[in-house]
Amino acid sequence: MFLHTIGHNLQNRVVATNFGRAFSTTSIYFRQVLHAIGELRNEYIRPPSSETLEKIAGNPRFDPYFKDCIGAIDGTRVRASVVKDVEDSFRGRKPFPTQNVMAAVDFDLRFTYVLAGWEGTAHDANVLADAVGRERGLQVPEGKYYLVDAGYGAKPGFIPPFRNVRYHLNEWGNNPVQNAEELFNLRHSSLRIDIERAFGSLKRRFKILDDAKPFFPFPVQVDIVVACCVLHNYALSQGIDEFILPEVTWTAQPIRSQTQQARDHRATVDQMDNFESTDASGSNTQGTTASNTQGTTASNTQTATGSKAKSLVCWTNSMSTMMLGFLADLVASGKRTSSGFKQCHHNQCAQVLNEQFKLSLNHDQISNHLKKWRKIWGRLIQLKNLSGALWDEDTCTIRLSEEHYAGHCAITTGKYAKSGNDPLSIDLEDEGQQSELNTSPNMGESAGKAAPKKKAKLVHNEDDPLVTTLQDGFKMMAEALIKSGGDGDDLPDGLWDALDELKGFDDEHMAHYYAHLVERPKIAKAFMTLSKQNKLVWVGRFMEKEFGMVYNLN
Repeated sequence: MFLHTIGHNLQNRVVATNFGRAFSTTSIYFRQVLHAIGELRNEYIRPPSSETLEKIAGNPRFDPYFKDCIGAIDGTRVRASVVKDVEDSFRGRKPFPTQNVMAAVDFDLRFTYVLAGWEGTAHDANVLADAVGRERGLQVPEGKYYLVDAGYGAKPGFIPPFRNVRYHLNEWGNNPVQNAEELFNLRHSSLRIDIERAFGSLKRRFKILDDAKPFFPFPVQVDIVVACCVLHNYALSQGIDEFILPEVTWTAQPIRSQTQQARDHRATVDQMDNFESTDASGSNTQGTTASNTQGTTASNTQTATGSKAKSLVCWTNSMSTMMLGFLADLVASGKRTSSGFKQCHHNQCAQVLNEQFKLSLNHDQISNHLKKWRKIWGRLIQLKNLSGALWDEDTCTIRLSEEHYAGHCAITTGKYAKSGNDPLSIDLEDEGQQSELNTSPNMGESAGKAAPKKKAKLVHNEDDPLVTTLQDGFKMMAEALIKSGGDGDDLPDGLWDALDELKGFDDEHMAHYYAHLVERPKIAKAFMTLSKQNKLVWVGRFMEKEFGMVYNLN
């Protein structure tokens, strides 16, 4: 039932119907199997070997350049289901909430470390820092390193590719390597591709991770990711895996010549021209409406005079600063009307920018870029007017308390992050634990939530005075026994030797006093802490009280 659930992303209610079991039974045993798989994590998710890996050793492409490499690290996004209050922190580059899963693999596609549960908006560098800083986190042996992408940055034990240098050279046709940096990036990508293959096979094997909406609370979703990695490594340990194709069976794509690439490019351009011509002829019947419908994309395109070809415009900070400064000067000079800037004002601004930055901007691009800054300014005004917000004139920043900042900005905390070294789920031995898991306010909603159980009626009976008295008496007796028992019954060491050092008393009387202290261990402990003179005082008073004898203590 567990494999059926994670392999097809089914609800427990559907699985219970398929296997003819009760919903509660299916739910309980799903958690128990999840916990049992988590107990195998140390057996199947192991640190990589410190020796040169088989894929690198003896391969002239990688040996000896990558002989100290022990694997690759990357992150992937797994769809998550969370409550609305924290959804903004989980909604990153995908249109739905996700959790950021970081994993390390060796070149046999086995996971050697997994950290799941971070919010989808968390930066990869923050996730890696958390993995390294954990008590039983990611450890890199001295002199070894992992291959990472540029998002993690270069640091001891982690080597990214060169920035602003071609990386996947296969995407550039038959262009040869130009320098040493491109050669390094080519070899780097050839090794680091194994982490992408591992993620692909993992999501293909377990559909619950393949952009499918989960039906479990979020902490259970995190546990499922780690459990799937354990099962993935187990499947690889059993021999050939049908979800992973061996590299020897790969067929290389034929490399196109420059003539073929030019011919394909010409065909693509002709097709786009034909499409634009057809679109232009159809738009003539709509007058100026067509130009208005393209207003949202005008700020991202640059139209050349007398040509229909369009190119992207990258707005830099200096360009935006000049545009806003020019429009502000128009407002200060009194040329701006109450209804806003006119098209002539936008044309003047575009002309200034074109002369300064050698561009070909038009009034639509100025207008749309101004709309973007109006939205930003509206958001700033809203934050500035919040109760408790402070405006710093020196840095032009809005300062909020931690509570206000958390309420208006998405914060990633990694609160539910769990690595492959942490225990998964729990054993649901009683019904109370199960209800606690299902009712936590910080967990995601389950799609197939069962109806709440009815509470038993409670009958309030008046307490019997005799029973109450006995209960109070037993309670006081138990407290007295606790106070009198325990470590207080142990006699201090050297008690008789301390008494033997006190001279001037009869041996028979000292034996009586020793028996007195043995019967009262606490008094004996206090006696051992006294000075010799005070011990003489204690013994003398005891002799006078018990035997009526007065000893000269001087």
